[in-house]
Formats: sequence, C-alpha cells, structure tokens
Amino acid sequence: MNYEKAGMCDNTGGIQLNYEVFQTYLKIFRFDEVKVIGKDVMLGDVCIHVVGMGFRRESDNKGPYLYLLEEQPQQEECAGCSHNQTKRETMLESGRGNQNDRKALHISQIQIGETCYTFQGGGMGNLMQADFVQAYLLFQQMMEAGWRIPETSPFYEMDWNQIGLAELRLSGVYDRLPELSGEIRRVTLGMTCRQYAVQMPVQLERGKTAELRFALEEGGEEIVCYVNQVGMSQPLLEQQERFEDAKYREMALQYQTIEEFENMKKSVLNALEEQCPAGMGYFTVEYECTGEGLSAQFYTVAELDAVPEPAKTHVIGGSTGVTTIMMMGGKPEQEIGPHGLRSRTTVVQTVVPVETQTLAAELFLVIETIPEKEYENFL
Repeated sequence: MNYEKAGMCDNTGGIQLNYEVFQTYLKIFRFDEVKVIGKDVMLGDVCIHVVGMGFRRESDNKGPYLYLLEEQPQQEECAGCSHNQTKRETMLESGRGNQNDRKALHISQIQIGETCYTFQGGGMGNLMQADFVQAYLLFQQMMEAGWRIPETSPFYEMDWNQIGLAELRLSGVYDRLPELSGEIRRVTLGMTCRQYAVQMPVQLERGKTAELRFALEEGGEEIVCYVNQVGMSQPLLEQQERFEDAKYREMALQYQTIEEFENMKKSVLNALEEQCPAGMGYFTVEYECTGEGLSAQFYTVAELDAVPEPAKTHVIGGSTGVTTIMMMGGKPEQEIGPHGLRSRTTVVQTVVPVETQTLAAELFLVIETIPEKEYENFL
C-alpha cells in the first residue's frame, strides 16, 4: 500500500489520521479470518516469530497471508533522504539495511504438520513507520484469537523500532484459510544474495589482465578476482548487425508482421542511440572469482563520486517522464576460465568513446549468491 500516494502521510513520513482515514485502514487491513501460530523458530542464528495467517475476501490485497516478525536494524530518522548524496554514499547506505539480510522475507515454504505451504512473494516494513496501523490491527485480531508472545521470546520486550513485520502471500487458490494442524516442522529459505562493498581501486586497461585480492569482511578469507580480459561493447552497432542478420529477421517474422518487426527495430535502435550513440561504448570485464557463488560489479570512480541527477526525456504526446534505463550485459567466451573457475562477464555501466583504452574504476560490489536452505527440528 502506497501511503503517501493515498494521502495518508505528511511530508515527514508520519501518518495523518482522522476518522475517514481510519475507516480506509479498516477496509484495507481488517481480516475476515485469522488463525494463530504464535511460535519462535531459529533459522541459523536468526530468530523469527511466526504470528499466524490472515485472510481477506474483499480488498485489493485479498487472499491468504502469513505474518512473521524479525529483528532488524533500528531505522534512522532521515533514512532515504539522499537527494544530495553521491552514488557511492547512496549505495553504501542502502547496503547497510540490506533486504537480503532479512530471512523472513525470503521464506519460500513452511511445513506445518504434514502440509507444506508455499509463498509467491511478499513485503516487509518497520512496525513503527508506515506499517504501524497495519501491525496494530493485525495484533488486535490475533490477540482476540488467542495469540500471545511468550515472555521468554526475544520479541516480548524488543523495541518496535527494531521489529520488522513480513507479509507473505500463500500460493494457490483459497476461499478461506487452510486448517493448521500440527507444529512447524520445516522452513525453507529460497535462493538469495548478499552484497559486500569492497571499494577496491583498479585501472582497467583493454587487452590487459589484473589480479585483485581482498576480503569480504574484516579478518575474512582472502578472495582473488582474476580479471582475464577487458574489452569494449558497442550495443548500437551490435543491435544494428543483429537486425540486419537474415536468419534473425526470418525467425522474428514467424511471430510478428513486417510492420511490427520494423517498429520494434526502430524503437530498440532509438533507445540505444539515446543512451549510447554511435562511437560510444561500454567497458566489459571478463573475470573469475575464488569463493563460492561470487560475482563482481565494477563502477567508474567518476560515477561513484558524482551526485546523480534525475534523468528526464520527452515521450509521445510531448509530456515529460523518466528515461528508461537499459542495463547492458554480457556473456563470457568460455564457461570455465584459465584459472579453472567459473568465468563471468560484467559491464561497466558508463558510456565512453570507443577509442578509450584505460578506465579509472573500482571493484565496488561483490555479490554472493546464497543457495536455498532448509531448517528443521523446531520442537
């Protein structure tokens, strides 16, 4: 729910309440049915409190949902006020409250008794911010149905500024809440990722290799990133050649008319030319990383230390809107690199003249892919 868009927030982020607005909250957040679970479960070293399930029959967010509590870092008063921040500052601040550290949000399946319940996504917010009214109404109904947090639970005395409320939507079609029989037996976390700010300077030079050594955390294992090849991508030229390829055109015309094909070609080439015109391109980096499931992101120093300006463009009808951002990607020439590790390719998302030979950059982020994991034995 977008509170600001609905006119329910003031310009400081606080919620403005009157009777009319409160009725709207009741309509949005009041459940037709609730079922209590009320159990703490340990997912590794993280404690999650499973509150229960709620079901709405008539609303924009109708259907069955599971609700969970998880500790999260206390929200700073002016978090998100980044209009004067450099890209580096914004990304570092965003990383401190990394959504991927929140395990409740990434639960993909829960087994209760003999039944497994899967989820198709959800959201999470801080109890004391815009989600306060939702949490209040949820807690009221759950308490009326018998929900209590035990005094032994870490959530019993925890400050609400440090508690996140996760809402996960159940997959499947339901006309009411399922019967919950038995204890929580298994919790499955889907595949997630975690990012680390490395901020390691590197001079990228076309045709040259490099060896970057760093640790993801202080005192951690040394990671080596082997830069095997630095090249140049010219997306406009590459797409022009693709559209001129007879085999590609023949394949495309099996699914669209000539007019549709030409319109698509014009649209794609115009968008590319606006973002990366002829004679300009992107540096590409082919690399290998030691360590399991690690990928690297390089940025130019100039981009990191600049204050971004909102990009504007004219669209059909003469109105003004936000420019579409096209992220450029690439694939390595071989699956396994010369050091026997998985080969990956990343693109430095800064447009430069194609004759550029060197680029002052940073290995700014390393992203770790965390595979699906199951937790059991909560009795």
